[in-house]
Amino acid sequence: MKPRIEITIDGQPVAGAFYERLISVTVTDKEGVKADTFDMELNDGPPQFLAIPRKGAIVDIRIGYGTTRSLGRFTVDKVTPKCLPYSMTIGGKSADLRNGKLKEKQERHWDKKKLKDVVSEIAGESGLSASVDSEIGDFEYEWIGQQDESNLEFMRRLERRHNALFAIKDGKMVFAKRGSGLSSTGTFAGTVVVTPNLIVQGSCSFEANDRTKYSKVVAYHQDKDKAERVEIEAEGDEDGDSVYRIPEPYSSLEEADKAAQAKARELKRGEGSASVTVIGDTAITAGSALLFSGVRPGLDGVPYVIDTATHKYDKSGGYTTAISAKLYDGKSGKGGKAPAQDGATSGGTKTVGETGTVAKDSPSGTPATPDGWAQYQRNGLTDAN
Repeated sequence: MKPRIEITIDGQPVAGAFYERLISVTVTDKEGVKADTFDMELNDGPPQFLAIPRKGAIVDIRIGYGTTRSLGRFTVDKVTPKCLPYSMTIGGKSADLRNGKLKEKQERHWDKKKLKDVVSEIAGESGLSASVDSEIGDFEYEWIGQQDESNLEFMRRLERRHNALFAIKDGKMVFAKRGSGLSSTGTFAGTVVVTPNLIVQGSCSFEANDRTKYSKVVAYHQDKDKAERVEIEAEGDEDGDSVYRIPEPYSSLEEADKAAQAKARELKRGEGSASVTVIGDTAITAGSALLFSGVRPGLDGVPYVIDTATHKYDKSGGYTTAISAKLYDGKSGKGGKAPAQDGATSGGTKTVGETGTVAKDSPSGTPATPDGWAQYQRNGLTDAN
């Protein structure tokens, strides 16, 4: 089945002549608050040149086979006409990140506030709703300050300290577990399963990085009452022979512990990666779990989490999705709820990821693949559904 693309600009569908000029559209979906982007290339030239679109226009891009699905709303911020030969490229970033309040520097603090309350307050200032993972959101700060930082900068700092995934999409400020495959509600988002028949030839590769492995991560809390520095340790890699020390002191033992745990998981994610291009599928999104099946020993069944999904519609080449993924950290996805099934509006009571099995023939140090990852799959292709 041939893919379809539908584009609206400022809420109005583009004219049929626009599609005749269209060469390609690329939408890049990145994990976290790194702005999602789009790039569009069109034929231009005499006798009728294209009208140059205004900067700030809102573009909605939908792709699919039978039913199309939106890949996001974007604000045009770059238009580049080219001459002899004639063409035009149009680019932009996620519309949700254009809010000026997010970039305004502020100085303030919160006392005895839970993280979810801080996030909700900041989201509300920008006209956004907040969706915060309950486990992360229940952490209470004795004191936390925003010191000459924009809301985006401050949220990125909280993101690093809590091993969190901070994103702004579809009118929501999201704070979820990073690299877990879970949504901010704690529900497992489903697994993208890649099989040989989906892979574009020559595009699949993976690596197990031979990098320094740390047996533990150490963070510090400066105890002002005792005028001494207190160490907090987090378990690292079983095969590690070094200690990673975070130089920045934290204001409480609890905060230091969160930072140490977050760094340990970040280091684990850096031990492996995979990339592949497949037949275009709108269900493939950044933050989703990824498994390979029937491709090769050592790759099949190894748990990854997608950090970038690049969707490309090309008039001559069709629709493809390029995936970049990092190794699952082995911990973040534990306790996730089963996704909704059979038309239900929320996930079930069964937990996903409490136990797991290490993939056969996988490289040394590969974490166990959580139970349920193979069971709950994401499908966006018309024929797969």
